[in-house]
Formats: sequence, structure tokens, C-alpha cells
Amino acid sequence: MNIWLIMSGEPLEQFGERPHRIGMLSKMLVGQGHNVTWFTTSYDHQYKKYFYDKTTKVKNGFGLDMVFLHSDSMYKKNISLSRIKNHKEVSLVFTKVAEKEEIPDIILCAFPTIDLAYKAVRYGKEFNVPVVIDVRDLWPDIFINPFPKMIHPLLKIFLKGYIRQTTYIFENCSSVIGVSQKYLDYGLKYGSRIQNTNDKVYPLAYQPQVLDDKIYRECEDKYKKLGIDKEKIIVWFVGTFGRTYDLSKIIEVAKEINDDNIQFILTGDGENAIAWKEMAKENKNIIFTGWVNQNDLTYLSDIANVGLMAYRKGAPQGLPNKIFEYLSAGLPILSSLQSETKTLLKNENVGFTYDADNKEEFKMLLLRLITNKELLKSMSTNCKLFFKKSYSANSVYSNLVEYLEHTVKEYRNV
Repeated sequence: MNIWLIMSGEPLEQFGERPHRIGMLSKMLVGQGHNVTWFTTSYDHQYKKYFYDKTTKVKNGFGLDMVFLHSDSMYKKNISLSRIKNHKEVSLVFTKVAEKEEIPDIILCAFPTIDLAYKAVRYGKEFNVPVVIDVRDLWPDIFINPFPKMIHPLLKIFLKGYIRQTTYIFENCSSVIGVSQKYLDYGLKYGSRIQNTNDKVYPLAYQPQVLDDKIYRECEDKYKKLGIDKEKIIVWFVGTFGRTYDLSKIIEVAKEINDDNIQFILTGDGENAIAWKEMAKENKNIIFTGWVNQNDLTYLSDIANVGLMAYRKGAPQGLPNKIFEYLSAGLPILSSLQSETKTLLKNENVGFTYDADNKEEFKMLLLRLITNKELLKSMSTNCKLFFKKSYSANSVYSNLVEYLEHTVKEYRNV
């Protein structure tokens, strides 16, 4: 089959990043003999720089083509008019490029971005191609819900174009999948659809990495110089230092504990980095690593003892990527998410949930974990077993490959 994957902004393995959902899926599809074209953006969403200075197609010779759609509009902040302009321009470039490509058998398009998903569905309608929309985030509602309800009508007026496009996307796509039931239901609601057998949940999954001895020692030496001691209890956060996260309570608790046997490792970067580093200065048990590469992530996950999911109150995430990374490494999780993650942690006994605004609750739960070796060990075992059963990339994405194959056959027979 000839398959198009559309996902803008996912970290890319060819630039040293760990493969995520589309990266792993594309490999499996190629491995099954399919030809895959992955449309992404020329702008690196994580590092806010360009991969290429024009629309570029890269052929790897093994059945996977990468198309980097270019916009001259850069953005430095994730929530900004510049980003909206970038998304719009990228979607227009997609339409021009798509017209010159061989018509695919099926399109799997991530949602968001709204602009790209809208153009993908329009293309599918015009050329009679099934389009599966993969709900990854709750746009445009994510820009409305954090604000007081009294101004929601005003915000909806401002976002009416995106709301109209989102409705069109879910009314006219062939089927909807989501990373969780909450996300699937979101798409179905926007499209006024009743879930059928083609609307399914395919959770985010993860493929654990294994370092050879030489690379492991290099990572160990690197982080020793940064002050990280793997013999200590390591409480680890990895993620974007952006608006939906809140590390301030973590830093306050780390300063209060101030135990030489406990280190708080904060991995990532973003718009709040300066403020949080200022909060943490002169505290030797708080270490910022900045952005790290795939090998570094594997090393840090190996030496850590607890994984943190420190989101601000009201954050829209359901089951984000990092939960599966932590589970695969056997890291009991402390999370502030009050949605599907809370239910999962409780039901599977793989972590605890704290109120995002309750510093004392976080501190109590953290100390409960790290001072009870038997509890830490049993939860770690639960994490590994649960991950292997439910969230292994080989299992999840093999099923998704079969789903796409079946969807094409069913579509052709209608």
C-alpha cells in the first residue's frame, strides 16, 4: 500500500531524537512492505529552529519518504499568533505538494494541527481516499477551557474558524482513533458521530532502548560531571518547561527536604526555565540537565527511582507520552493529572496522584515512596509488568498497522 502519515512537530530519530508514535509506526509499516510518505514541518518545534530552509523531500531508500513542509514564519512561543501563522502556511504548502504526489491508499493524520488535518480531509474527499484522524490533543478547546466560563463565548468567536474546521474534520473523516477513550470521545463529539467498530483507541506506546556498555559509561561520566550520583535516590522529571507544567512545587519541596541522599533531576527546557532555575539556585540537590538526546534519556531513566508528571492545575493532558516512558523503566509515578492518568495509577498500583496546588500532599506522597523500599520495589515491578502487557510499541503499533490495512480493504469494498 501507499500510505501517507501526517504529523507536524514530532521529534525525529534522524536528528538524534527518540522515535515517537509516527516514527515507530512508519518503521513497522515499511517493515510490512508498505510505501510510506511522512509529511512533517521544516521547523523544529522542540528547539525552535529550522531543519531545512525550504520544503524538502528526503528519500531513505527503504520505503520511507520524509516531506518537510516549509513556512517562513517562525515562532518562539507555543501559544502565539506566529505559531498560528506557521500552521496555516504549512497546511497551504501541504496542499500544493500533495497535488504532485501519487494518490495514496490511505491517510493517517494527527490532530492537531487543525490546519493540516482540515487540508488532509479535504484532500481525501476530493480524491476518494480514506482519512483516519488520530486525536492527540484537544484543540481548539484547549485554548478556551482554562479561562473563566463567562468569557468562553468571546473566545469561541475569536476561534470560530478553528471550531468550524474541527467540526468539518470529524464530520467528514473516514474514522477516528485516539490515544485514549477521552480523546476519541472528543473527536466523536465534534463530528456528532456515534462510535462504531472503526473508531478505536490506540494508546501512546514506547519502545525501551538498551545502551551498550561503552555508551552507558560515556553517559555516566557525563552526568557525574554535572553532579548526578546514581547511588542516590533520584526523583526525575522530563518534559517541556511550558505553560501546562508546574515545577515550582517540586522545587519548593526539594529545597525543604534538602537531603544529600536525594537528588531532583529536571530534564527539559522552555519558557519557564529561567524562573525555575532562579527558584532552585544554590540548592545542590536540584540539577537541571537541559534538553538531552536519546541515549541520555535512556541512561537517566535507568538510574532514576521516581518519575514526576508535574502539570499545572487544569492541564488538559489525558495519558501523555511520559507516563509510558516512566512505566517502561519501572519508575513509580507521582502525577498531578486528575483525569485518565489518575485512574490508571490507582487501578494498576503504579503511582500516586497529588493536587497540583497542594505542595504538602506532594511532599507526603514523595516521602512515602522514597522512604519505603518495599513499596518502591513493588510499584516498580508493577510498572514493568503493566507496561509490557498494555503499552509495548511492538504490540500497540502492530495492531495499528493491521487496522490501517483493514480500513483500506473495507473502504475499497464499499
